[in-house]
Amino acid sequence: MNENQIVDRLKKHDERALGEIMDKFTPLVSAIIYNVSKGSLTSSDIEETAADVFFTLWNNSDKVQEGSLKGYISAIAKTKALDKMRTVKSPEIVDIDDVVLADEYMIEDNIDRQALHKDLCDALNQFGEPDKEILVRYYYYYQTAQKISDIMDLKLEAVKSKIKRARVKLKAFLTERGY
Repeated sequence: MNENQIVDRLKKHDERALGEIMDKFTPLVSAIIYNVSKGSLTSSDIEETAADVFFTLWNNSDKVQEGSLKGYISAIAKTKALDKMRTVKSPEIVDIDDVVLADEYMIEDNIDRQALHKDLCDALNQFGEPDKEILVRYYYYYQTAQKISDIMDLKLEAVKSKIKRARVKLKAFLTERGY
């Protein structure tokens, strides 16, 4: 049975179609969740998030277009992984040296990425605290400004202002280096 036939059955809320999709796409969904979370989620968090992905697919099956099932599931997985990371992040202080830049296209031996990572670390190290920690939490751990405000006991407007000013400084720093 081809993918479009399975999607048609899913749209009719055929539970067996969902089971077939889960069998086929669970490894992909789990890999996406793991990669987006940079390995920071536990296996039970990944399983729970994967279940949320398929639950969301079930509830939104009418939105799946022909030939786009894999992309649709992948997009849901990425979004659900980011949502999960926001809920499980520890409020402990984050050290930039513990952060690894990663995305779906990164290859460890890629010299350009390593250079960018070094330049970003250098740029972030020019910021004092709490600015540096705010940036790491916001851009690397995908925490909302509200969550950062709560964790760091800062006013929400102060956090937003620091992020906005830091963007300008980071842009200037990276532009000087040819990015």
